[in-house]
Amino acid sequence: MTTGGAVCDLPGSGGTVKTHFVVAAVLTALLVVPSVTATAATEVVELEPGLEAPTDFRAADTTGSFDASSTLLPTAGVFQSERALILQQTNALRAQNGLAPLRLNAALNDIAQDWSVQQARASTMSHRPNFHFLYPAGWSRASENVAAGYSPSSVVNAWAGSAGHRANLLSNSTDIGIGVAVSSTGRLYYTQNFGRYTTAPPTPPGDVNRISGRDRFATSAQISTRSFPNGASTVYVASGLNYPDAVSAAALAGAVNGPLLLVSTSSVPASILTELRRLDPDRIIVAGSASVVSDSVLATLRTVAPRVDRVAGASRYDTSAQLVLDAYGASGAPTVYLATGTGYADALAAGPAAASVDAPVLLVPGKAEALDDGTLAVLEALRTTRVVIIGSAVAISDGIEAGLVTSGFTVSRIAGTDRFQTAARIASAHFPTAERSYIATGLNFADALSGGAAAGALGAPLLTVMPGCVPSSAHATLRAQDPDDLILLGGLNAISPTVAGFYRC
Repeated sequence: MTTGGAVCDLPGSGGTVKTHFVVAAVLTALLVVPSVTATAATEVVELEPGLEAPTDFRAADTTGSFDASSTLLPTAGVFQSERALILQQTNALRAQNGLAPLRLNAALNDIAQDWSVQQARASTMSHRPNFHFLYPAGWSRASENVAAGYSPSSVVNAWAGSAGHRANLLSNSTDIGIGVAVSSTGRLYYTQNFGRYTTAPPTPPGDVNRISGRDRFATSAQISTRSFPNGASTVYVASGLNYPDAVSAAALAGAVNGPLLLVSTSSVPASILTELRRLDPDRIIVAGSASVVSDSVLATLRTVAPRVDRVAGASRYDTSAQLVLDAYGASGAPTVYLATGTGYADALAAGPAAASVDAPVLLVPGKAEALDDGTLAVLEALRTTRVVIIGSAVAISDGIEAGLVTSGFTVSRIAGTDRFQTAARIASAHFPTAERSYIATGLNFADALSGGAAAGALGAPLLTVMPGCVPSSAHATLRAQDPDDLILLGGLNAISPTVAGFYRC
């Protein structure tokens, strides 16, 4: 059913470009034919589908792997069978027409899945504006199909029955990405992104899935939902606007198999409050003083859990110490990981590793020339015998290491030439193999906070990457770990589809 359309002439190189714009009810197809250098489009045609899914197709005939109430995006595995079915039917149609099969491209898959999720969240079907700008370099053709309301087994036939979509299905593309998402009402949204490449793309070591929300708080809630589907008895809460208190809390949350949820200074975002009510915790531990997480936030949290405790100290180091003592004061901690409190990268990567051996991460003033009395007192209170220093001597000085040795601790250090190599070496040392690996940007802390807690609870490593590529150290570690699933933390602005495609820096 078409609700409106128009044809207009737009200036192009060497003349005018005919562009046919159509508002469609359930299916639209978009084709972009780039210039020779694949840097700009010379023609954009939006084709009229004239199709609408019958009511009885909606959310029907699926494998049952998705849940309309689960806020759309999986940790891993959800929608995989539906996407595989769509790929199989697409290539079967191509085979019937004497065409080679399309290969599944991880970067295009990420683009398609992200857009299906965005459509489902908005409950509106549309094309992504300038979708081809997200494609990895080297493409010579780009096109997109979208649909809504069909069952996974019927959507390819629906596309095939529409001239514009059929042209994309039977084009000279070489690669495809497929997205499937479900709205809160159970309506399914689909995206196919097609591309033509002369060179085969990289192949990630496992299935790639992304967890993201509209902002850092919604992403935090999404990570919790996917990682703790059965709730959690203990939940840590920390500021999503600053890292010092949260990085210690992330490791502790993972050790008690609970999430870390982010809040603002003065309020609990709606997405976080909804997730807290779903988790139904017995205890909420708030990391940091009232200047970081206000008393009004605690008042809101007390409507959710019977026990809400603030754990805070006079400084970031004191707060870290108090958090560690709260968690391990009674039982003790034979092993403690030390990370600098003047940066977040090392502490975040250390969190899942420390949780895997039931150890805390303690922040220290790493640039100090000697071991401070406060850190030594905490280690003695915990009856610690072994200390693992995270980061190079630039992060935690040789003087601190020497002071630990002199005080009788067994000391080792895990460090790399940069934050990415340090994270990779932590992951390699603690997780030589991994069923699942988490990936976060190394240039921001927000997504890795909740992601690190989830990784720690699930016994998985956290590696950090550049926003647009995978550093060689992380690339090699992930290849060696050979995970079944790679979990990207955050949206496309934090980690681009080229990371999903496993393009190396």
